[in-house]
Amino acid sequence: MLLLSFSLPRQPCALPTLARRARPLSAAAVRDAGCERRLLRGVLAEALEKQRRKRFALTEQSGALERSQLPSEAKARAKAVARAEALPLLLRECDAAEAALSDLHARLYERRPDLPALRRAMEELGLEQRLELYDVDRAAMDQWGRPAGFDGLVVDSPRGVPILIGRQSFADPLLRRVARGADLWFQVRASRGSRVLLRTSMRRDLTRSHRECMEAAADLAAYFSPLRRHGEVEVMYTDSRHVAKRGGRVGQLKDGKKIGLLTAHPERAALLAREAQDEQGWPV
Repeated sequence: MLLLSFSLPRQPCALPTLARRARPLSAAAVRDAGCERRLLRGVLAEALEKQRRKRFALTEQSGALERSQLPSEAKARAKAVARAEALPLLLRECDAAEAALSDLHARLYERRPDLPALRRAMEELGLEQRLELYDVDRAAMDQWGRPAGFDGLVVDSPRGVPILIGRQSFADPLLRRVARGADLWFQVRASRGSRVLLRTSMRRDLTRSHRECMEAAADLAAYFSPLRRHGEVEVMYTDSRHVAKRGGRVGQLKDGKKIGLLTAHPERAALLAREAQDEQGWPV
């Protein structure tokens, strides 16, 4: 019997290529991506705040011009008229810039953001120099409302009141030392978690019981606790007179010392918490 043997031409194996594609990023690459994201986040937040301040100033000018009478002197009158005519265009430009920045900000929090593309888009909006000069670590440390030596997170409430989020540990004497009589403490009722301090003493123009700020602090306390996945979480709050002043649990809230309870929703704080962690670089 005659046996015929022949072989098919060997094709290059695709498995190594697939393996390379599936290989996880190195720790250094993850750190670099995290640093880049913090940089883009910080510059975007700064640019957005600048545009909002600009829009507020333009709106104030527009209202002032509408309320005031035009000057009688010809040169001053012409100047006031030109300014009034230019304001609508300036406001539209400001709104367009803010919308573009807000779109980039939203893209930054997509599941897998294209960081190089986001950087290019920001450079096209005139932020190239700021990207080169922005100091991520210093920006995190120079926040208004951050006490010296505090290594937790600091975020602003909807009314601009600093909210301090401590590490998930009972031993936290620093927060107890910086708290003042008007400040409010928040902690989940049925579990452990971060203590949250609403520093209302730094905004004396607002009442201590401002509901919106209190709800934001309660949501953050629920988010930074083991109950993060729950839809609703009971959070108790009190003032500095009713938290532990000494021992290993300085700053702990006791159920019998609470002023009241709030029903918190951890998911409402998720975006704010992630932004703070990305910008400040500290997982809590």
